[in-house]
Amino acid sequence: MDRKFASKHLLFPFLAALLLGFAVIFFALWTDVPMPAPAPEQPRVTARPPEQPARPLSPQPATAPLPLEPSRPVVVSDPLETDTTPPLLAKPRSPLDSLRQRVMVAHPDIAQFRQLQRKVLLKPQEKEMLRDMYKDRELIEAAKQDLLAADEETFTEEGQFKRLYRVEYLGMGLEWKENPERETLLKTVEEVILAKNIQSEQGLDLRRSLSGDKVELFMVMLYNDRKRAEELLASVQGTDLEKLLKYSMLRYDALWAIADKK
Repeated sequence: MDRKFASKHLLFPFLAALLLGFAVIFFALWTDVPMPAPAPEQPRVTARPPEQPARPLSPQPATAPLPLEPSRPVVVSDPLETDTTPPLLAKPRSPLDSLRQRVMVAHPDIAQFRQLQRKVLLKPQEKEMLRDMYKDRELIEAAKQDLLAADEETFTEEGQFKRLYRVEYLGMGLEWKENPERETLLKTVEEVILAKNIQSEQGLDLRRSLSGDKVELFMVMLYNDRKRAEELLASVQGTDLEKLLKYSMLRYDALWAIADKK
């Protein structure tokens, strides 16, 4: 076959296919057929912590709260001791008050001392009355006799309470440095400490109480005249009293060491 004739036969099918392709494109553009759009991208969701269950609300009162009552003064049913109330007439408010009152009734001088000594601010005449008691030799001797407890064989709370106030009276009298009877007070304290008034026939509780009085009186001496107290301690070396007074000194020094740290 002739080469020219064969090329013409191949050209026609090629042109026909090309025209057909242009016709499809032209038809698609002419009819404005929408092309399928790509699927939209899914938005990213951040992970959230699990929700906590809601707390139940506290129940509200069904009715509004009542208004507060106006303040009222506090009423004390028991009468309190005042400057105008004699201590022997004050109504006891506890077993300790009853005990104290029995001692005051039996010893009016102790009642007067307590009434004056416990006041924070003394009037000039009251201060003079208290100083008169500190230099009263009869009161000093009465304190000595009560502390010796020569007529006591068994322990009583009244007796111990009485001696407690006698020790306080002697100590307060010594703290008044200008007391003209200060030497008498010191000598009385020494005599009570040195007295052999603790006997085996006495009850154990009474012996302990009298020993405690000696301890307290020696501490009074240490506070008011330590040099004299140390001389008294040296004079009883080798006796049972030495042990008691050494214990008193250790206790006194320990209490002051604690007080200095505060």
